[in-house]
Amino acid sequence: MKGKRFLVMLMVAGISLLFIVAAINAQEAGKGDIIEMKNTKAFAQHKQGIVMFTHKKHYDAKPNGYGIGCGDCHHDKDGKPLANLKAGDKVQSCFECHSKPDKPKKEQGMAEADWKKLNLSYYYGAIHENCINCHKTGGKGPVKCAECHPKPEGAAGAAK
Repeated sequence: MKGKRFLVMLMVAGISLLFIVAAINAQEAGKGDIIEMKNTKAFAQHKQGIVMFTHKKHYDAKPNGYGIGCGDCHHDKDGKPLANLKAGDKVQSCFECHSKPDKPKKEQGMAEADWKKLNLSYYYGAIHENCINCHKTGGKGPVKCAECHPKPEGAAGAAK
């Protein structure tokens, strides 16, 4: 009788351990999806908090995700969507084409088309154009600086 009780307790402990390990693995898997938009080549020093977002949430089909196609963000050298991409494919870094560091400065009297072209040559401009415009046109997602860029830790009174 004691042997059966011990065996049952051992089985319960083993099953419990499996659930705990599965929960830890699921939690760790979720962390691996978070993309930290920190680019030290584009910005020697980040003045805003680093944007963090879940890639999977953006490309997963609705209702669990937003159902955004890979090509809605990733494009070729002509700005055309890379429609044949799928999750897990390797893509170039945005900085490989949008390689100017820091923020662009608009010259007084600059034509809007020239400003847009200049802005897109900067990593800062390309990222903001892509993300914010999608958030605005899609009616979802943050569009204000502090909504994407969390206040850096230890920056009491930092501007929003």
